[in-house]
Amino acid sequence: MIWRGFKDFMATIEINLEKSEEELFLKLDKDAKWGINKAVKSLLIVEVREDENTWKDFYEIYKETCLYGKIVPLDIEKVKEGKLFACIFEGKIIAGAVIKIQEKTITLFLNASQHDYLKFQPNNLLYWSIIKWGGENGYKIFDLGGYQAGAKPGEKLYDINRFKLRWGGEIKNYDIYSWNLFYILGRKVIRNFPLVKKTRDKIKMWMNKEKFKQ
Repeated sequence: MIWRGFKDFMATIEINLEKSEEELFLKLDKDAKWGINKAVKSLLIVEVREDENTWKDFYEIYKETCLYGKIVPLDIEKVKEGKLFACIFEGKIIAGAVIKIQEKTITLFLNASQHDYLKFQPNNLLYWSIIKWGGENGYKIFDLGGYQAGAKPGEKLYDINRFKLRWGGEIKNYDIYSWNLFYILGRKVIRNFPLVKKTRDKIKMWMNKEKFKQ
């Protein structure tokens, strides 16, 4: 047996897209279906957009979302490395999601929405629109971009996990290896001790505070 380095695991949720739209919709839980119907009745629409103005508008929403969640935003060029799905209400972008594509898998890279419009359920429509688009374009898997193993009720990551589980996917665990022992230990500590992660994020915000002023 060849030693590949120190071992940890990562978890994610994967949706099998090799089904009809009807089958995919039936796999959704009642909250996801309700949210989609609410968004449609509120006249929200989702479009794939690649123009510069749309990217700029979305990036402003993304930065606001990061500030609200006390997360350091990525640079706009990094955000633009994927395909943008924009959620639009009355001609205005109110939310968006960026996916990355690799062979037959599409992966959720990031998403963001304006807080004042969350009552219209834009994120539910975004997820469903990406699922449909992926199936229609011959992709096999929609990777929801991570699942936080060990998250506990009351934690934000627990609520994110619950939202991702709405969409009929399955939790998948993958082994990861690194020659850097401190990296692997750091992953384990952050996963098992949420306070450590919060402290790390606060330090990162302080070190990158100028990004919030741009």
